[in-house]
Amino acid sequence: MAGLLVMGMYREQILALEAGLLEKGLPMVFNGGPASIFCSYPLSTQHSLGYLFFIEFFVDSFIGIVIWSALDPANPFVSPTTAPFVVGLAYAAMIWGFADITISTNLARDLGTRIVAAIFYGGEAFSYYNYSWISILVNVPATFFATAYYEFLMRDSLQKLGHGMAVHEDGDDGLKRVVTARGIHRGGNQVAEAGYTSQVAGTKEGGSDY
Repeated sequence: MAGLLVMGMYREQILALEAGLLEKGLPMVFNGGPASIFCSYPLSTQHSLGYLFFIEFFVDSFIGIVIWSALDPANPFVSPTTAPFVVGLAYAAMIWGFADITISTNLARDLGTRIVAAIFYGGEAFSYYNYSWISILVNVPATFFATAYYEFLMRDSLQKLGHGMAVHEDGDDGLKRVVTARGIHRGGNQVAEAGYTSQVAGTKEGGSDY
């Protein structure tokens, strides 16, 4: 719908652009042509699909990691009120850094508008440089990769303590040392009952600082 609205609102300007390109004998589908108003197309100098794939994969993975970190309740640096700004800044950084060498970042943003481009400019909207599968599909595995990377390597391990799933090479004594150093040990032989969830609950009820 957004793509159709753009075509409707800017139809006069788009027709003028099309007429100018036709006079020069240029196609409608290329980076800088009217079709590129609606979706991404590689530059005429970008012939390597592998290069384009890794650009898209890195950008989407970076955004996915930032989004997952913003959603992590154990992340003390991002609150619910600042999460939209953090995610928006991640998108902005990727756009500023990589938009000039072709990125999509989002299946939902690309597929619908590429269909609109195909309605007006033909099947080349999908077949140009065989690029469309990268812009439409790569963000899916990249997001899975980003989620797994964050969950296994970056998530706060104190959440595992809260669920009683943590282990230490020195057994319970080692766990006690860890939680005591973090200031969340409640004493006795019971370990891993505080965790981040209890910290949050304590903050809400008692107004204590995390």
